[in-house]
Amino acid sequence: MSGIRERRWHPLLQQWVVVAAASASRPWSGTVLDTDANTGQLHDPACYLCPRVERANGEHNSDYTGCWAFDNDFPSLAGIPDTATTNTESGKSKSTQDSPLRRQRHATGICRVLVWSERHNATLATLSAAEMRKVVSLWRSEYHTLSQLPDIDNVLIFENKGKETGVSNLHPHGQVYATGFITDTAHRLRESQWQYAQQHQQELLQTLIQRPEYNNDLLVEKGDAFMTIVPYFARFAYETWIVPTRHISSIDQFTDSELDELAVLYQRQAQRYDLLFQRPSPNITLLNNTPCDEHVANRHWCFYIGMQPPLRAADKLKYLAGFESGSNNIVNPVQPELAAEALRHCTEGLNKKP
Repeated sequence: MSGIRERRWHPLLQQWVVVAAASASRPWSGTVLDTDANTGQLHDPACYLCPRVERANGEHNSDYTGCWAFDNDFPSLAGIPDTATTNTESGKSKSTQDSPLRRQRHATGICRVLVWSERHNATLATLSAAEMRKVVSLWRSEYHTLSQLPDIDNVLIFENKGKETGVSNLHPHGQVYATGFITDTAHRLRESQWQYAQQHQQELLQTLIQRPEYNNDLLVEKGDAFMTIVPYFARFAYETWIVPTRHISSIDQFTDSELDELAVLYQRQAQRYDLLFQRPSPNITLLNNTPCDEHVANRHWCFYIGMQPPLRAADKLKYLAGFESGSNNIVNPVQPELAAEALRHCTEGLNKKP
């Protein structure tokens, strides 16, 4: 089984994933990461996200504690549309009456920074339970507020953790991109869940996690309201999803008790990665909430959290090089069932934590 080579269908992205577990044992002479843990310091006066520090735009951070959020000083998006620059009939840029080979739109939206803690050396894995619950509350409030804005169609909350993800600041934080358009991935996720519901009269993700493999080989942890799983079609070596057991479209629809459990399961999974790799693990977290336009297919969208460590081993990154960049078919070097087994074994270490 460890030498498996096969294609597995990703039903949400509608694409094949190649599972090539034998490739993990290839001789390696490429880049090897420095795995020494760097705990850093509680406060870094050179960090633009620490309390009381002057940011690059000249503003001073407040003397905050806990969570803190603000508009990104260097946003990738152009803000809420200005009616003076749009076509009043279509809401589209006047410059879009061009050839289909040269189209453009304003990159509209809002970029926000979400800080998890005032402590420069904290991570979501090391916060107290109460602090982690406040982070989940911040996720909910940011989604709820931004999704209500009339010019916002999609709200993606995410975290790039660790220098291996290319993050520009190691202070514990995430971001929000609230866009005036539906992102490509959100479009794919919505279409696949809509089509499945039309064909089977069932919701895709809730049907998926009822399959026997997700209660056995691919299960990492199961709570009352959520399951932590490794997808059968995982694109990254130790990718996990946290999926609600009942159909819910967005984080602002959960009960308080469900949010309590979500905070616990998320933090436990972040801690498993640290135990698995024996270091503060880099990770990309994606909160997949339903788009907030009025599309009829939104009612079949199911919220889930995707966690994607960019590591194939403690000291090796998973690169998306020639074949994957050219084909858009990801090669996973670790069989998902074996990844789930390795993560389950880390649970004993969690139970020993104070």
